[in-house]
Amino acid sequence: MSTETTEFKPRLSALDATMIVAGGMIGSGIFIVSNDEILQVLSDTGADLVVTIAYGRLIRTRELVKPQHGWLNIHFSLLPRWRGAAPAQRSIEAGDERTGVTVFKLDEGLDTGPIYSISEYEMRGDETSSILLERLADLSVEPLMRALQMIADNDSPSIQSEIGATIAPKLSKNEGLIDWSEKSQVIERKIRAFTPWPTAWTNLDHLRISILSASCVEESLQPGEISTREDLVVGCEEGALRILSLKPEGKRAMSADEWVRGARLSSNAKFQ
Repeated sequence: MSTETTEFKPRLSALDATMIVAGGMIGSGIFIVSNDEILQVLSDTGADLVVTIAYGRLIRTRELVKPQHGWLNIHFSLLPRWRGAAPAQRSIEAGDERTGVTVFKLDEGLDTGPIYSISEYEMRGDETSSILLERLADLSVEPLMRALQMIADNDSPSIQSEIGATIAPKLSKNEGLIDWSEKSQVIERKIRAFTPWPTAWTNLDHLRISILSASCVEESLQPGEISTREDLVVGCEEGALRILSLKPEGKRAMSADEWVRGARLSSNAKFQ
């Protein structure tokens, strides 16, 4: 395998399920492949190493052992925290103060392999999942370069600890339903974590409304109670949320002010 890693500076997309084949008979390449195609690509390329990002499934043993140097995965958390399909989203939802990128060698477990390199990212408190994924994708190039150099130098990765391990399950649409009996900070984080998909949503008279952005305010309202005295504000168990933008089902995204002007809310309107 070539050691000229300084020339390899890819712009990694956080949204692609990508397999990067390094070395082998035809040089390096980037492949987006189905499960059934993996072994064929490995055989056709004679790959020395495979790098995956947002791949989304466990790699089978016969695939793991095919490349000489195995598989690297670029994972968007500080492992062992947030193993699984949605680490960036769960980090926002949980209110983590920091996250980052871990480059590790895949094994048969769920993101349990030994770690080559880590780069940390300090949360700013305003990230949606799409923004955080893009920032972590930009951050991931440096730790990947370090990992490739370690492999070239025959340096071994470090065994991953089980202390502090958590799971980041895939998001679901039903999970996006807002529980207004939670604290405003919890709901605000959920809105950012679930943006752009599947969105955090609520109901008003059986109409689903996705909440796209909001901020926490101090106002005394019952959970789900709507106030439009100044801004669109909704009560929570503790504090309240000022809704900034939303998307009613079947309509385009709009500002909260625009929605209020056309919504004709009753005096006792309440999100549920």
